[in-house]
Amino acid sequence: MKRLLVVLSCFVLVGAAFAQSDDFQPAKVVAFERVAADAQHPENADSYKISMRLGDIIYKCHANEPVTVFNDWTVNKEFPARVTETGKVLEVKNNDGQIIQMKIVGKKRPK
Repeated sequence: MKRLLVVLSCFVLVGAAFAQSDDFQPAKVVAFERVAADAQHPENADSYKISMRLGDIIYKCHANEPVTVFNDWTVNKEFPARVTETGKVLEVKNNDGQIIQMKIVGKKRPK
């Protein structure tokens, strides 16, 4: 009986560890804007300003990704997202499962 309890508790602990590793939460796109290309910095041609609401915080972010990544992004659309441990990057899962890393430049709590 004790062995059974030990084995079951191991399964519970392993399951909890896997559940914590995928801590994405639904985040809603609040604002989405493509930044105009700068002739002096062509590496920033595909730049975006994106605001996303995750829980009760709105994160203002910058992203540099190809236009194909954001084809179906619109205001009020939801994507799974999480803030990294450093608090400087918002990771968002796109519809195809790709994780997009966006630099957090500001955050606020709406009133």
